[in-house]
Amino acid sequence: MSAAWTLDDVDAFAARAHRGQTRNVGDGTAEDVPYIVHPRAVRDILLLEHPDAAMHEPWVLATALLHDVLEDCEVHPDAVTAAFGANVCAAVRALSKEMRMVDGATKTNDQYWTVLSQTPLSIRQIKAADRIDNLRSCLKWPRDRTARKYLIETPVKVLPLVVDDAFLYATLADLLAQLRRTYP
Repeated sequence: MSAAWTLDDVDAFAARAHRGQTRNVGDGTAEDVPYIVHPRAVRDILLLEHPDAAMHEPWVLATALLHDVLEDCEVHPDAVTAAFGANVCAAVRALSKEMRMVDGATKTNDQYWTVLSQTPLSIRQIKAADRIDNLRSCLKWPRDRTARKYLIETPVKVLPLVVDDAFLYATLADLLAQLRRTYP
């Protein structure tokens, strides 16, 4: 079955949603980068680095591009469903701790990780790709507090999500080792 949308459509939607947002906190420690760089990097980890062709499925790449729009943007889940279908929206919802445009739609940290642990592997793989890009960012730009949070959280919460994916597991483990050397 062919989707009524293209990945270019998804990219444009995500770029519009994240317009004006930057990747860095604007504290002068690193160049501010348009936020869309991050969802595109998550997509590219799955598309260009991951050896499993299942990660190249359009819905997976669409979800990677949209993974932060409900949490960080003024986007209602109905808009994602209308544009890209219920399956993509459900995956994006699973990857979101909160939905900014839905009152009361906030998961506790424990709820968030529990929901993720119960999702299909492909959604957990998107989360792992997200964390890979975040860890790479911590290695590239000074992010002491974020890096230390990831050093605690990633081995306990993210690695168990992808124990069945040798590529993502090894990539995360390698980045954690690098991060430990950078943030002893």
